[in-house]
Amino acid sequence: PSQKQKLVPASYVNESRLSIWFSVPSTGMLLAKLRKLRADAFPSLRLSLFCGEALPAEVARAWAAAAPISIVENLYGPTELTIACTLYRWDPLRSPAECEQGVVPIGEPFPQMEVLVADDALREVAPGEIGELLMTGPQLSLGYWRDPARTAAAFVVPPERDRVFYRTGDRVRRPKDGAPLVYLGRVDHQIKIQGYRVELGEIEAALREEAGVEAAIAVGWPRNAGGADGVVAFLGADELDLDAVHARLAARLP
Repeated sequence: PSQKQKLVPASYVNESRLSIWFSVPSTGMLLAKLRKLRADAFPSLRLSLFCGEALPAEVARAWAAAAPISIVENLYGPTELTIACTLYRWDPLRSPAECEQGVVPIGEPFPQMEVLVADDALREVAPGEIGELLMTGPQLSLGYWRDPARTAAAFVVPPERDRVFYRTGDRVRRPKDGAPLVYLGRVDHQIKIQGYRVELGEIEAALREEAGVEAAIAVGWPRNAGGADGVVAFLGADELDLDAVHARLAARLP
């Protein structure tokens, strides 16, 4: 799509007679806000994939109605597991009851990928309990380029295991009685904005340095089901030249 077509993705689908759609959920959320997901809006689509952030259940439901002959699937996976490593197929009858916190489940691991839902000590939690998602398998990357400290922290061998697992930092519920994996948020201060990882702690550190303050708190705001639309920060200072702080931050933050 051209830059102009990216501004009107609904028209692009039909003008180009697309049969496959693959995007971050934020695009689906935008189309829902613009009321472009009307029934039968995308008759040519036969496969619709979403990946990169949490998929709101309402977007999945509306998209399935807009693309009535399309399979709708939610993919999950971080870059360290070479992107998609679990899959959930939306079913209009079954899926609403399987969603939690208004978010579509992330489903089942790809073939040969192994899931471990662990507590703080990296030991597996009981079925139905909440823990951090760890995964391993042929899609596991080797670590971070020339960064042994970060690699050692994220690529670990859990107790009673003999393989390296990647700690995703994502909270999930361990499946019970055939239920799918459900994403419940982060265990740290990372958020997603339009599919991009944003580390709030890194923003806070930059704020403290550039504003010369001891206290800085960054939060994702306004919130949405997939993460946040932006970031708002609070600084512990009586007076500040905010324009100057903005300019210095722009030179060091994306």
